[in-house]
Amino acid sequence: MRTEKEIIDNVIEVAKTDDSVRAVIRTELFLVKEYLHSYQFCFIVDDVEKYSDDGIFEICFGKRVLLYRGDKNHPEMFPGTKAHLMVLEDGITLVINVMDKDAFLSKFNRENVHENVWEGETYQKLLDKDGILPDIERLEETQTIFEETPSEEVFVNICNEFWWVMKTFAEYTLRKELPAAMFYLNVAVRDLLNRMLRWHIYLQSGKAVDMGILDCNMEKLLDKDLFALYKKTYPNADYDQIWEAFNAAQLLWQKSGSAVAERCGYSYPEETEKNMLRFIDNLRGQQYR
Repeated sequence: MRTEKEIIDNVIEVAKTDDSVRAVIRTELFLVKEYLHSYQFCFIVDDVEKYSDDGIFEICFGKRVLLYRGDKNHPEMFPGTKAHLMVLEDGITLVINVMDKDAFLSKFNRENVHENVWEGETYQKLLDKDGILPDIERLEETQTIFEETPSEEVFVNICNEFWWVMKTFAEYTLRKELPAAMFYLNVAVRDLLNRMLRWHIYLQSGKAVDMGILDCNMEKLLDKDLFALYKKTYPNADYDQIWEAFNAAQLLWQKSGSAVAERCGYSYPEETEKNMLRFIDNLRGQQYR
């Protein structure tokens, strides 16, 4: 497998020989780790449309086994950008995001409305043929740093939303509509559950915490007993296990939500929880009449 220096040298050489490329910025620094040899770059160009061609980087960086065009599938995540995400035969992942100067500076200055949690925000200027860019260097990743305390109104509204989606999850499960039930569990329910757990982790630690992209640091940050419960919210496609996941999600919400409420000086909505559990139990009882 090629070294980091070899990859960077290869990218700079390609940029130098391409008259349309005026500058190169390395992004997503420090991603060389076990099972992930990933390198990402922004090419600042004067002809973005030239890079609409899927084959433009086909032979530049080694044999390519996959090209994924992120800008074609999700244009809202790549404004003004031609995104070439490549897997190379020697085990390297290489991303070239091609954009003009204004699109890059908007990205660098965090002006994009759409928050892309798949992209980090570290930058290092490697090449600037014309001196068109200001000093570009940001070596500290802050996108996944979490330090938020909910207001009482936000906290109560999130609790109400949680029970609404839990009710809907239960209804799909009772009707044995598996894809919809699993969607609600693993998207709607889990998004809210993760949000409550982020509040709990931050308030318990008393300082900002790095949750990682898509909360990937959850296991390292959450109390062991709570993470053991969290794991139980991932069932297989067996309906008995899905109900066990429902119970685990409910209990984890109660434990973490009560802790957040206590630290913030709010009242945890126990009455709403009791009423909704009774409502859902009644639905389950109807299934067997």
